[in-house]
Amino acid sequence: MEKCNVKEYAPGIYILSHEAADIWVAQNLNQKDVDYYYGGTRTVSHMFNNEETYNITNYLEKYESGMKNTLINNAINEGIFESMSEELPEGFIGSYVGGGRCVIHPKNEENEKILMDPKNEKHKELVDSIFKNLGSFLNTKSGKIKLTPDFGRFAGLADMLHNHTNNVLGIACEEGGCGGKASYTSTGIVQVAKSLGVENDKTVPITLIGSAGACGEGVLNYFLANDYTDIMVCDVWYDSEEGKNEKERLMQLGVKYTPAKKGKFTDECLSRGGFIICTTIGGELINSNVEIINDGTKLLLAHNEAIPVGNEGIDYIESIVKDKDVLIIPGQMLTFGGALTSRIEWFWRVNNKGEYFNKKLAHDTVSVAADYWTKKIVASDDKNIYRKMYNDFAV
Repeated sequence: MEKCNVKEYAPGIYILSHEAADIWVAQNLNQKDVDYYYGGTRTVSHMFNNEETYNITNYLEKYESGMKNTLINNAINEGIFESMSEELPEGFIGSYVGGGRCVIHPKNEENEKILMDPKNEKHKELVDSIFKNLGSFLNTKSGKIKLTPDFGRFAGLADMLHNHTNNVLGIACEEGGCGGKASYTSTGIVQVAKSLGVENDKTVPITLIGSAGACGEGVLNYFLANDYTDIMVCDVWYDSEEGKNEKERLMQLGVKYTPAKKGKFTDECLSRGGFIICTTIGGELINSNVEIINDGTKLLLAHNEAIPVGNEGIDYIESIVKDKDVLIIPGQMLTFGGALTSRIEWFWRVNNKGEYFNKKLAHDTVSVAADYWTKKIVASDDKNIYRKMYNDFAV
């Protein structure tokens, strides 16, 4: 392996030491006899200590990647893709994947700035150097851990890691990969809204918080293309110099705009009723005035960390839904489209060498799964959907 010291910090959680950053790689060992472990990549602040970095790594590989892959595993086992079996690549039906994760912890502020700024002249060199060590480590695991490097909105990260290992997902279509996952995640979010009846009334209030992000743009474009008449957007980006023109364009199309606040959902958004779809960075719900949410609201929290993990999140959701007719959908049920597509990609690359990835097939598969789980879970007796998901799918 390239000059890279590796230590096991906890069972299944490794730290790869690089001169610019510690690279944490995790596999959820609670999930046994898997084909492989899979997850995305996150960069955390250089100010984090080891305990903080461990906690977020452990959370993500269990309650994000682990829970999403459990949803996919169960959907496959329950036969919902059988009608598509001739189109899906060999090996996908019957596959069993566990949760994985990579977290990059820069060692100082300068390295963090370089990693998060693709315009920095040192960005590509530093990322490639880190990926060289990461790829070498993945190669030593005999294919048991596969990752999608997707920190930030940087195109080509998966292709860069693919230069050093085959155990990477999300690579370019010309390499047989699915490319960026945001569009497939957006497909899942939109399908959940469809399954909840959003197509029944094009005048229903649609409030999109985080609408300028990669997934948020995909969701917004669906509602714009399908003539919904009461769309409101909310994102801090619209108040930046580069975002003002897009805000003006949307307002000329009849889209309403309201200022965003970091770390919380505003009263103006939460009081709108209808469908509120949040593709945000996490942590907002517990800091928001949830008393203002109207009965009949469908709140789609398309970020796993919008709700605190475990009993804290279960109890908080309970405090909202026990006295209100409010439907709150947690992120794991909304955003597994990227993980599902990445799984299709792996088996596609194994069986269809030299062929472009079938994007339509992937979008259709995500829609089928999102519709299935929405109808099954929402139909349950428990109004607290996060409690049901946590009890049934946390591993």
